[in-house]
Amino acid sequence: MSNRRQLVRQTAAVLMAPGLIVDLLPRFAVPGLRAREVDAAADPNSPPSRVDRAQAKEQSMMRQMTRTLCVLPLLLATATATAQAETTLHVSPQGDDANAGTAADAALRTPAAAQQRLRELRDDDTPGPFTVVLHDGVYRLDDTLTFTVGDGGTADEPVTWRAAEGAEPVLSGGTRLPDTWQAPDEGNIWTLELDDVAAGHWYFHQLWIDGRRATRARYPNEGYLGTAGPLPHIENPREHRGDREASLGFRYREGDLQQWDHLDDVNIFLFHAWTASLHWIKELDTDANEVHFVNPNVWPVGWWDREDQRYYVENFLEALDAPGQWYLDRESGVLHYWPREDQDLTAAEVYAPRLRQLVRVEGDGEAGDPVEGLRFEGIAFQHADWAPEREQTADGQSVSFATAAVHVSAARHVTFERCEIAHVGEHGIWFAQGTQHSTLRQTRVHDLGAGAVRIGEPSSPSHDWQAVEYNVVDNCFLHNGGNVFPAGCGILLQRASHNEITHNEISDFYYTGISVGWSWGYAESSAHHNIVRYNHVHHLGWGVLSDMGGIYTLGDSPGTQITHNIFHHIRSYSYGGWGLYTDEGSTGIVMSHNLVYNTQTGGFHQHYGRDNVISNNILAFSATHQLQRTRVEDHNSFTFENNIVLFDNANLLRLNWADDNFTMRDNVYWDTSGEPLDFNGHSFEQWQARGHDEGSAVADPRFARPDFSDREQRPLSPEDFELRDDSPALERGFEPLELDRVGLYGDKDWVSLPETIDRPRMTFETTARVREHIDDFEDYAVGDRPAGASAIGVTGGAEIAVTDAIAATGTQSLRFADAPDLPHRWHPHLFYTLDLRRGEAVSRFDLRRGDEAELSIEWRDRASPYRTGPRLTIAPDGALRASGGDVLLHLPADQWVNFELTARLGTDSDGTYDLSVTLPGESPHRFKDVPFQSDDFRRFQWFGISSMATDTREFFLDNLEIRLAR
Repeated sequence: MSNRRQLVRQTAAVLMAPGLIVDLLPRFAVPGLRAREVDAAADPNSPPSRVDRAQAKEQSMMRQMTRTLCVLPLLLATATATAQAETTLHVSPQGDDANAGTAADAALRTPAAAQQRLRELRDDDTPGPFTVVLHDGVYRLDDTLTFTVGDGGTADEPVTWRAAEGAEPVLSGGTRLPDTWQAPDEGNIWTLELDDVAAGHWYFHQLWIDGRRATRARYPNEGYLGTAGPLPHIENPREHRGDREASLGFRYREGDLQQWDHLDDVNIFLFHAWTASLHWIKELDTDANEVHFVNPNVWPVGWWDREDQRYYVENFLEALDAPGQWYLDRESGVLHYWPREDQDLTAAEVYAPRLRQLVRVEGDGEAGDPVEGLRFEGIAFQHADWAPEREQTADGQSVSFATAAVHVSAARHVTFERCEIAHVGEHGIWFAQGTQHSTLRQTRVHDLGAGAVRIGEPSSPSHDWQAVEYNVVDNCFLHNGGNVFPAGCGILLQRASHNEITHNEISDFYYTGISVGWSWGYAESSAHHNIVRYNHVHHLGWGVLSDMGGIYTLGDSPGTQITHNIFHHIRSYSYGGWGLYTDEGSTGIVMSHNLVYNTQTGGFHQHYGRDNVISNNILAFSATHQLQRTRVEDHNSFTFENNIVLFDNANLLRLNWADDNFTMRDNVYWDTSGEPLDFNGHSFEQWQARGHDEGSAVADPRFARPDFSDREQRPLSPEDFELRDDSPALERGFEPLELDRVGLYGDKDWVSLPETIDRPRMTFETTARVREHIDDFEDYAVGDRPAGASAIGVTGGAEIAVTDAIAATGTQSLRFADAPDLPHRWHPHLFYTLDLRRGEAVSRFDLRRGDEAELSIEWRDRASPYRTGPRLTIAPDGALRASGGDVLLHLPADQWVNFELTARLGTDSDGTYDLSVTLPGESPHRFKDVPFQSDDFRRFQWFGISSMATDTREFFLDNLEIRLAR
């Protein structure tokens, strides 16, 4: 800004300050002279008193200000005219960069030329403010459009880049491919020759046809392959955390991988619990069925799944076997594509990306010179690629290794409003280090390789200028992410503070909706006082990743508030599809006035944390359990008060509730199934007697929707959860939720945009009441494991598998083989889950122990810590004991023995069970009223058999029955 313009603006600002003129005018108006001043003026010989001197000085000031007031209108007019002046440049795809750009009919052609012309005008002291108007069309960016310190304005007078009235300009980092496709002589695959690719100047990883993302050739087309285990030298992956060698490959199943052409361009996407890693292949050993990677991942292969860890393979010609798929041959430059039925390639708009980043706003933070005052309005940013280095670890929570198509750093008062960011390979937009007081508003961010919005850095700032704070993401529609890197979030808010996330709609990501905080444990964090309010977050996970939440928090975060949001339809792959999720030391966080429904594993879960407040929420219809607490600590975990918990599966609490370091009060619980509520193995009355849930009730909350039994036919909606006036929750101080204020706001077309999304129905794996397991192991292939059972510790030579070597009846049984040097003595073990709560339960089976085999057999519930009912152990010498008591019998080796255990459950239980053991050729040996191992065992929810040997031993199981007695 020139000195002249700055002086005028400062003068105008002073003179136009509120109240200044009003205060000055009465003070210096002649008719307003006080009586003493008039008298003194009448007697010129009167000595000047101190008052007189002050009055004389005041009169002198009056004369000066009178002269100033005479020219004030002129000054104000000049300042106003200057403030209203505007320098505008026009840009059009039909323009010419040789034009002046000062009118629509003399427009420049490229944004880069407009940026350069703007710099020249500012250098010449041309008055502002400055506006660049982009007319309708697609602007191909030859390079990332970078805005530095000289390209900004001020917070009050920003430089604006905006769409022309009614225009929809697109800044594209891609190239529209020619329509010279060659139709196939036979088959379905069309081809296009790209000279730049063949010459080595260009290669791309994504393709869009008529605005739709095409699928890079993939195997398998749907679902996943499964590993055969880690590399041979990795005996136990859990002993190799941080070992690079343990994450550089795996053993694959015969035929799954092959020596395809251009193997160095083939990518493997390997799935872990809450992330998926991208790999390039270094070597394929087809004799040993081993694949070795160029780049490692974070977790050792096999950490989460010893075998059958999911993966798929991408980018080889043989995988191109379905409509909508494509493959680019780097060497020949030939693009292959199988069109969809509704596509005409000769008329289609086909775009391939050339840039990884479209726009960078980048100040000089170290010099204390941020970019200030920059606005983007009504502009679309499209077509950016993903491009991690081949040796880079392309893995990590929330895709924190990736950049964004629009990147802002060392900047203040930067605003994107009514924009679109779409068709990109990594994150959509990133407010990175040093970004402050900046805004993303009413912007659609979609079709993303990773997440939509990223705010902050993974580590705390080491200098003040690096702080990311006071930014706003408001009224945005963020959806359809994780298309390359599935761990992308709707909004990832890392080490940043005082930010506001409000009124957004976030949907259709494969991981978390909003992630807040980025520290693990209780150390002081630079992520605090963040506000997440009035957001609508839904349809997350889709069964792809685990350990996720609608809202997910990390670390010490005082002042952070998660309020007035709606979270629903959150489905994980295995564990961890929660609504409200306080993880890894979350502390000082308030989660209130939220609605959560249709989740996989709980409305609320705290892994570990301190003094969080979970209040005035509605948590409804989690498919498994409703509330989860994982870690027991020596401080108050959270306060859970004035909430409504509604469910229909009799599973309220999960994991660790055995201590009393949590506060629960004034809640309303209701199970529509009619089952009595279980509070970690206690009745409601017993639970309250322990000091929990004072003022709470087990009662129908009386929602507007009276009947929830038809949820499959009539899906839930937020309106169903409005409370009737006679709700018992209102009596306890529950405040009705402001559901009509949640989500997008503005004109009808904008607010209704999410309704145009067509998605499949999300279904959940529920905890259906499994009431029996009956299996004679005859209907399996040899080497299989039985359906409905889980095997643990099958490693290092240990095995649990169907065999035809021996059987009690029929031709097959289940073999348990132990081995030396296993991680735990109780490896391997097999267990079945079920849910028997009342009546008399029975388990029958035939058992044949090998020489010196050692094992245990248990019934458990699912409380935490669990309670054990019947427990039998068999020593190496065949001694049979119940619950660690005296020897009941000695069992022979290498002979089939029949067992039958019966016990009464629920309120009918007397704490004992009956045991019958039948040895070959003998009458049954009966043992009555054998004590449970845990006196308060009441529910039969887990049946397990563990091999307890420490050497190579085996035993066999056949004709298993677990059920209620008929």
